[in-house]
Amino acid sequence: MDLSTILMQKKKKLISAVAKTYNNKFLQQHSAILDEYFLESFYSSLAGSAMGLDKNPYAIIALGGYGRQEQCIHSDIDLLFLFKKNIPEKAEELIQEIVYPLWDIKLDVGHATRTLKECISLAGEEYEVLTSLMDARFLCGISQLYLELRDQLRKKVIFRQSKKIINWLVETSLERHHRFGDSTYLLQPNLKEGQGGLRDYHAMCWIAKAKFNLIEDKDFECYGYLSHSEYEGIRNALSFIWHIRNSLHFLSDRKCDQLYFEYQIQLADNLNYKGKNGQQPVERFLGELHCHMELLKQHYLMFIYEHGKTIKKKRCFKNGHNTKANNIKIVGGRLDFLSSNHIVNSPDLLMTIFEQSARLKLPLSSEANRVVREFLYLFTDDYANWSPVVRSFERILVAPAPTFNI
Repeated sequence: MDLSTILMQKKKKLISAVAKTYNNKFLQQHSAILDEYFLESFYSSLAGSAMGLDKNPYAIIALGGYGRQEQCIHSDIDLLFLFKKNIPEKAEELIQEIVYPLWDIKLDVGHATRTLKECISLAGEEYEVLTSLMDARFLCGISQLYLELRDQLRKKVIFRQSKKIINWLVETSLERHHRFGDSTYLLQPNLKEGQGGLRDYHAMCWIAKAKFNLIEDKDFECYGYLSHSEYEGIRNALSFIWHIRNSLHFLSDRKCDQLYFEYQIQLADNLNYKGKNGQQPVERFLGELHCHMELLKQHYLMFIYEHGKTIKKKRCFKNGHNTKANNIKIVGGRLDFLSSNHIVNSPDLLMTIFEQSARLKLPLSSEANRVVREFLYLFTDDYANWSPVVRSFERILVAPAPTFNI
């Protein structure tokens, strides 16, 4: 039995489990099945052994979503055949041995064949290539060549062009949002490309790699860019969205990232949603999905505002600028509390800071957001009906909407 047939059998067995119960490790397990195929194909390749690893080292590398191990049922499989010096004639035979069998079983495989020098040069000119390489993962061959690619990518491209890369990422995201819309409000949201979708998180990761040299997702928490609860909230949101995207692939039997009406009721039923408090199962399903996408969107917007390109404002506020509200200050173009201790004695500050955000068109800082969450226990029925809070809330509602969501 050939390797591609074995791969397909393992893939079908894994996919069949999706119909019964969702395994939150599916994406990694799916990636691992593909990894196993490439490793075995590499070692059994006649063309590969004839080329000689010692004379011209080469490696096979996973790119993009496959590199991130986010392999949904019908996701593309992107590969890089990387050579140290030059691309030998037998490289095409190697690709025929490894990639063609996957095409024969109808898998969507894309590949590029480049030298190390070509990769670095192209990454510095085309940032779509750069972001794909940022997510690169070694599969087989000479691991040292992969490490050299990663090292040169950081030194020769990312470190030298970090500001330009970040600006491009922010502008590209704005164009993407304009094209696909705000998925947190759409009836047929795009789970990947829309605002609040998976691509927003990818953009955060790429910016963090370009600006802070973060290596793993966990580094967001380790280096203090997200609190533990924020990081866990994002991971839970991502897990849910990946779950829905994978289930959508299964239901539609194709690569599909748009949650069309025709699939929504069936998905809600497959995921065991029940009607409650007058809501239909599909309404509860979409409500939960939109909550997770809203959370992801808000973290993305805050991260972009704090760590993306410099945003030119019509009004320039200096640190410590008077906000016309006691115990609220401006730091780095964002609102913060002078001290969280004041909130206990003046709980109306929890609403006042959002009113000032609407008035000044400045978002809350990450720290201010964390403080608000920590003091939510003060938000009782009495607090909600307290006249200063009610008036603040009314002023927020009638204020012109800025680009961020108050």
